[in-house]
Amino acid sequence: MNMNDFKERKKKILQVVIRHYVRTARPAASGMIVRDYDFPFSSATVRNVLAELEEEGYLTHPYTSAGRIPTDKGYRFYVDRLMEAQKLTQEEERHIAREYRAKRRGLEEVMRQTSKMLSLISHQAGFILTPTLDRNFLKHIELVALGGKRILAVLVIQAGLIRHKTIQLNYDLKRSQLYRISKILNEKLSGLPLSQMREEMNRIIEQESNKYLGLLQTAKGLIGQAFTSEESEIYLEGSANILASVKEDLYDYAGVGSVFRAIEEKRIILDIVRRLVQSEGVKVLIGKENLYPELKDFSVVSSTYKSGNRVVGALGIIGPKRMEYPKMVALVDFVAKVVNNILNSEGG
Repeated sequence: MNMNDFKERKKKILQVVIRHYVRTARPAASGMIVRDYDFPFSSATVRNVLAELEEEGYLTHPYTSAGRIPTDKGYRFYVDRLMEAQKLTQEEERHIAREYRAKRRGLEEVMRQTSKMLSLISHQAGFILTPTLDRNFLKHIELVALGGKRILAVLVIQAGLIRHKTIQLNYDLKRSQLYRISKILNEKLSGLPLSQMREEMNRIIEQESNKYLGLLQTAKGLIGQAFTSEESEIYLEGSANILASVKEDLYDYAGVGSVFRAIEEKRIILDIVRRLVQSEGVKVLIGKENLYPELKDFSVVSSTYKSGNRVVGALGIIGPKRMEYPKMVALVDFVAKVVNNILNSEGG
């Protein structure tokens, strides 16, 4: 239907049907709309509008005698044209800020806390796609002897975020050697993108005298073992929330098994989120827009987050199409801004 022909009456009735269904998980009938929502139209008029909206693909009915429920097209029109912007309450914003302040700033902890926060507040499944290491800038490297030819390599990147890895060597390194290697690495590599570290080490080795060549070769080997380029991974929290939500919704319940399998495998979710990283801002994918049949009864609300001026990851929630879109968009947008601030804050 042409947008110019979509009369205000149809918009209002579509909005009521969606809000009613989101709130109650029950179809909306004409008599209920007139009675409960104080519409200045007769039940027959509303019934005719509902029939038109169904014919145009915005509504459907689960069985013959039922009222109407939204289709993917109806939800899409609502999100794009009818949804009123919403903000989190001040208490919700303060709670989120407190939770982040209370936790350590290790990268894994920030990722874990983000997925947990999104899940707890949305009552859906929360996720965050981690940035790959090579998209970040080095602040500091520390090498610590653990004994038994093992070394703990600690990498501090932007905003004090930390990655660490235990390395098993086939030779011993003295503490004095580790100190000198750490000193060289910090002097030569601090402030560089991690993706350039190996190339820079090769250049340094070519220019240095034989006096330090052995140490530099060792340092290059440690860099290679400790901080290889990694694929992004996804943190997911609260998949059980989806079951709790769908139990209320008899018409989408059949899809819960497939989405559980998709979440457990993570492959499908990871593929969808990687696509979302390709463009900035908050995005809403509804039902079949997710491309995978396993998610045809579910929606994804996501936002990208940045390190510096570069988009490095995405976060969001997954839940039934029957969700409070204004609240979910506000939540995802706010948490993305908090993660941006953490990744880009001065001095961690």
